[in-house]
Amino acid sequence: MEIFQQEWEILLRIILSVVFGFAIGFEREITGKFAGLRTHILVCLGACVFTVISIYGFKFVTAEGVSGINDPARIAAQIITGIGFIGAGTVMRHGTSISGITTAATLWVVASIGMACGCGMFILAGCSTLVSLAVLISVRHFEKRFLYSKLRSDRTVNISFAGNAANSEAIMKAVRENFKIINKIEKRTMGEDEFTYKINVFTQKPIIKINEILNELPNITALEIIETHE
Repeated sequence: MEIFQQEWEILLRIILSVVFGFAIGFEREITGKFAGLRTHILVCLGACVFTVISIYGFKFVTAEGVSGINDPARIAAQIITGIGFIGAGTVMRHGTSISGITTAATLWVVASIGMACGCGMFILAGCSTLVSLAVLISVRHFEKRFLYSKLRSDRTVNISFAGNAANSEAIMKAVRENFKIINKIEKRTMGEDEFTYKINVFTQKPIIKINEILNELPNITALEIIETHE
C-alpha cells in the first residue's frame, strides 16, 4: 500500500512539472521566442524526473540492515550544468544585438521548478511559476512604456527586397508610418523587378522591434539593421 501511494505521489510530481513548464513555455511561445512550449515542458519534466530518480532510484542497505539514500543531490546537481548547454543554444548574436538571454534564464528557472516538483515542494514550484510569469509579462510592459520611450538612438536600416512598383510603394508607406524622422533614403534598381533600399532613420524603437516591423512587409529578401552612434 505504501509503495502504491508513493507511485501516485511521483506521478503527481511529474504532472505538475508538465503543467508549470507549460505555463512558462506558453508565455515564451506567444511572444515568438526561440524556445517555446515543448522546450520548457521537456526541461521542467526532465529536471523533475532526474530529481525523482536521485531520491528514489539509488537506495542502499548498510551492514546493519538500515536502508537509506546514497547522496540524492549528486544527480540533481548535474541538472544545472546540463541546463547551461541548452540555455547557451538560445542566445543569438547579430552584430551589436544580442537576443535570447531572457529565454535562457527562463529555461534555468524552469529547471529549478522541475527540481522543486521532483522534491515534492509543490507550493515553492507553484509560487515560482507565478512570480516568473509576473516578471515576464509585467516587466515587458514596463520596459515598453517607460524604458524604450526614453531611448533615442540613430539607427541605419538597410532593406533589400524584390518586388514590383506596387510592393515598393507598400514598403515605403510602412516605413513612413513607423519612422517619423527619416534622414536619408537611397534606392537602387538591381534588375527589371528588383530594388534595394538603404534608409537612415532616427527612432526610439529598439532593434528587435524594428526587425519585427520590417519582417512583416511583403517580398523582403534580405534585411540588415545596424545601430550607429554618431
